[in-house]
This record gives sequence, structure tokens and C-alpha cells, in this order.
Amino acid sequence: MNSPRVSVIIPAYESSATIAECLRGLREQSFRDFEVIIVNSSPENETRWIVEDEYPDAIFEQASHRLLPHAARNVGAVRARGSVLVFSDPDCRAHPDWLEKLVAAHDAGHALVCGAIELNADAQWFERGIHLCKYSFRSSALSAGRCWIAGTANACCSRELWNAIGPFDGDHFSGDARFSWSAAARGRQPWFEPSAVVVHRYCGSMSELLNERFSRGSDFALARMEAEQWSRLRTLSHFAAFPFTGAIVIARGARDAFVARQLRSFLRTLPLQIAGHVAWLVGEERAYIAHLTDAERETPALVAGDPIDVS
Repeated sequence: MNSPRVSVIIPAYESSATIAECLRGLREQSFRDFEVIIVNSSPENETRWIVEDEYPDAIFEQASHRLLPHAARNVGAVRARGSVLVFSDPDCRAHPDWLEKLVAAHDAGHALVCGAIELNADAQWFERGIHLCKYSFRSSALSAGRCWIAGTANACCSRELWNAIGPFDGDHFSGDARFSWSAAARGRQPWFEPSAVVVHRYCGSMSELLNERFSRGSDFALARMEAEQWSRLRTLSHFAAFPFTGAIVIARGARDAFVARQLRSFLRTLPLQIAGHVAWLVGEERAYIAHLTDAERETPALVAGDPIDVS
């Protein structure tokens, strides 16, 4: 039996409310040479039953314990047979030409590609605000081009690149950021392809959003400081820039919303977006403090009589 060209890998955890829509989107793809791998780590059978009903040909892997999303993706990559690995989430439904567009961008010479993330057409105020807070920079109205991070809600990479720098860091939510930075260091800068679209649905509460943003902001900052080997001075400067960073993030969101003709939604949901951005930035601040504290501990105290290196 010939191996499929593409392997679509979906991590699942308590995903029974959304995974049926996700699988229906995959079933409607115009590009057909692919397999689907679901890695479920929630202790329930409903997700398995939905997968068996909606997509019986999918490979279903049941983990024995809770896996963070990137750890689940790593499990899926081990099972994958395709030369192109595609990643998405169980709360995303792909447009029918999604894989076709991702593969075309890959074939154009981009080893790591991320696509656009759009909002449900029937989304109300709360979901619109969350979407603009989290994904304004992934609008399909924006231009194609190089980007900083290929987020795994909508991304693909070549098997060659995966073998060279994978797997993801499965213990952190910033595993895709670390992977993207490693790819860029090898001359494989991530590429944003706005025509490859998935539609995202958010099902959580406000408190869940704030907790998520806080923890992931902290996780991201730690990953970035480690990857870029930040000095104490650079860490202090970012810590002090908290209000300016917030203003820059809001300004970029406004710019992206204007381009996407969503400025009215942006203004109506601005308080919600600010809350989400502040939670993320407070998480970053916590990471900076932890980094500075660790640096203090690791720096030996200078006592009288110690030689001073002035080289």
C-alpha cells in the first residue's frame, strides 16, 4: 500500500464538542492524498466514538495519560507516513481547499508554512473579541510572506525539516515557537499563506481565557529568553517596557483589523482584547522576574580578595 503524501495530525483533549466539525472539514478537502491521525489523551470514549462515526479511516491513538498538545503531535508524527506533516486543532474546521493551498505553498519552496485562522460567521461579541485578541495577525486578508512563528493550529512542514529539528518541545505550549526559531536558524523561515484557511471556534469562559493567556505568556517569554540567550540588561528592559509593549500590541491589532475590514468589531470588543493582552503580558512579566531571580542566584557574590577579570 502506497503511503499518503500528507499526514494531518490532530491532538485531542476533551474535544467531543468540536471534533466532529473538524473531521467534516477534512472529509471535504479537494486535495485527497492524505491520512488523518488523531491523538487523544482525555480519559473518555466519546471522542473515539465521534472519530469512528465521522472519519472511520482515521488513525486513532489513545494516550494512557494527559498530553500537552505538542506532545500529542509528536506521537502523531511518529505514526505519520506522509512526506508533509500538517498540524491543526480539534476546534478548527478547514476550508475545502485548505490542504491544497498548504501543499502548494510547500511545493513553492517553503519547508514550514502556516495558514490563516478565521472566525465563525455566527460568532457573537465574546468570541469575536477573543479571536481578535489571539489571531488578528493571522487574518486571510493579510499578505503572504515570511513570519516569525508557524502556529500549529494551522501549519505544515516537510518531513525532512521535522527529522532535522523535531520533535516539538512537548512539555511547553511554546513548542511551535521553538520549532519555528530553529527552522529560521537553518535558513527555513516560516511562511504565512493566507489562502490556506481554517475557521476557529472558542468554547471556553472568560476565566479560562485569562488563565490560558497568563500561563502561555509566561511559557513564551521563558522560551524566547532561552532561545535568544537574553542578558540581564535585555530582560530588565523588556520588564520595564510593559505599558509600551501593551500599546504596541493593541496598535498592531488595530492595523490588522483595519486591513481585514474588521475595525468595527475591533473597537466594540477592545476591552476584552485588552484584558487578554494584559493577562499575557503579566505572564511575561512573571517569567522575566523568574529569569532575573535565577540570574541573581547563579552569579557568585564578589568578596574581598577575589581577583577581578577586566579582559
